[in-house]
Amino acid sequence: MNRRIRTDDLENSPLKERIQGLAFQWVRAELPAEGLTYADYITDIRILLLTTQDSDRTALIVQAVLAQAVALRKTSVWVEQELKFEGMIEGADRVDFLRLDLQQAGTPDDAMLDSYNERMSRFSSNGE
Repeated sequence: MNRRIRTDDLENSPLKERIQGLAFQWVRAELPAEGLTYADYITDIRILLLTTQDSDRTALIVQAVLAQAVALRKTSVWVEQELKFEGMIEGADRVDFLRLDLQQAGTPDDAMLDSYNERMSRFSSNGE
């Protein structure tokens, strides 16, 4: 059984380098920051890693969200929001969760349907 990743572990190699590398990929995406800083990117990735407990899964999520943000011309605030969403549903069934989210909304508007479609297709090119 693997030991759980704890906050103190994030300050040591190789996790620290993995987090910094992902944050640098975020910077290189050149998305409008809307007030977010490199330190915010580090914090968001650290939180996601603590949630997933898997650095490979964290990297996959961050890279998929960044690729989608670039393709859809989104901002870093959108990336931050989507990383939080991905962390929230980690371990849940994506399709069931998103359908429940739509059902609870009552009559969804175009923005909510767009978000649903973005989230449903995020990993489709990766075979998930």
